[in-house]
Amino acid sequence: MIVDLSLQEAIIAKNNLIKNCNIIFISTVNKQGEPNVSYAPTYIDNKCNFYIYISKLAKHTQNIIDTNKISFMILEQKNKNIFAKKRITLNGNIKIINRKTDIFNELMKKMQTKLGDTIEITKNMKDFHLFKITPNSGLLVHGFAKAFIMSGEGLNKVKHLNDIGHTEK
Repeated sequence: MIVDLSLQEAIIAKNNLIKNCNIIFISTVNKQGEPNVSYAPTYIDNKCNFYIYISKLAKHTQNIIDTNKISFMILEQKNKNIFAKKRITLNGNIKIINRKTDIFNELMKKMQTKLGDTIEITKNMKDFHLFKITPNSGLLVHGFAKAFIMSGEGLNKVKHLNDIGHTEK
């Protein structure tokens, strides 16, 4: 069996980006279709579900509640070349986690461990909502002409976006 090394590298790059992620950049739209971009601290479980705990006072939270649409990005922090930062842009399905459930309390403990004590401070604030985002598709860029479409459970179905690469005149 021949395995495409670049596809293996793409999965490794995706896994490393997710493993090192503690914030996501989020893009939402309101009911009129007007865009908004922001960020949110995130916890990611072992099935590649993202959890964000955000206030309804923020524009992006109300947009998510109103439209049930989100696009988000993980961006590599360490690479000093701003043109070559590894990144994943994702679309996902959104679900609000009811705060009166055991799963809410379990997730809040995990988020506090990963993200710090601010979670404990905001945990009982009623304007905050815990969202589960399950990615359904994404685009990984991990180098020049190294772009991959990702889908499936855990984003483990990978294919080249363009196996030709960049071209010049």
